[in-house]
Amino acid sequence: MNASGGCSREPPLPGLPTKCPDQPQFVSNEHMMSIFSRTPALTACMALAACTQVSAPPASAQIESAGMLAQGAHQANAIAQLTAWARQGSAIAQRELALTYLNWPQHDVEARNWMQSAAKGGDADAQFMLAEALYKGTCGFHADHAQAWAWYEKAALQNNGKASFMLARMAKYGDGTAQSLQESIRWLQASSDQGNAQAMFLLSNAYSSGEGIARDDGKAREWLEKSAAADYPVAIQALAMSLDSRDAKNAEQSAADATRARLLLKEANDERLMRWKGYQ
Repeated sequence: MNASGGCSREPPLPGLPTKCPDQPQFVSNEHMMSIFSRTPALTACMALAACTQVSAPPASAQIESAGMLAQGAHQANAIAQLTAWARQGSAIAQRELALTYLNWPQHDVEARNWMQSAAKGGDADAQFMLAEALYKGTCGFHADHAQAWAWYEKAALQNNGKASFMLARMAKYGDGTAQSLQESIRWLQASSDQGNAQAMFLLSNAYSSGEGIARDDGKAREWLEKSAAADYPVAIQALAMSLDSRDAKNAEQSAADATRARLLLKEANDERLMRWKGYQ
């Protein structure tokens, strides 16, 4: 029974049929249990969610902390709390819940629905996730590069550097949009400004070659330095090679360049090794 004395109804789950078209979506207990019957941990989480005290969603950091507990440790309380916040309309909680469900392949539908809800709610990370799913044809989506472009663009306009980088790549090759080298450079510049080290390196190359943009050796060096400073191994190595091969003004400068080149090459190798270990 609810506070008014009537029978309480299950909170909405996205993507499930409604009983009344003008009302939020509700599901029966039997339907709810059938969805999660194959995953005991999630069954317990849903039971907890049904009795979780609902309060206004907190700051994003607290929601994301709950997401880490839900995704990493599969903590029932964390999943239940995320569910409560997601049903209240928190796009961040919806995104974290989508990431949680992605850990269970049998719950692709729930992951997809919460991902779409979060993306439509304006969460840039969810918009990027949705774009990736549409681009690759994962999470139950059919590959649709035109739709992927639209969602990458929404994320990029919210300063998502990875989304801007994908737009640059797609525009260069006419993938999901009209081919345009100038559009590619525009998004490559945006991604670089947003801190994407790989974009910085490619922008440096564009300035160096004059491909799609006026040649400018000064800006080429500037973006190469920035990419190397952001620990992009290819840029670190390229910078080392440029130092090793350039004509120094004097012997002192030559020695300084040689020393820095050796240190940069060591740094590039160390960075590659750390990244390789991270993949294992």
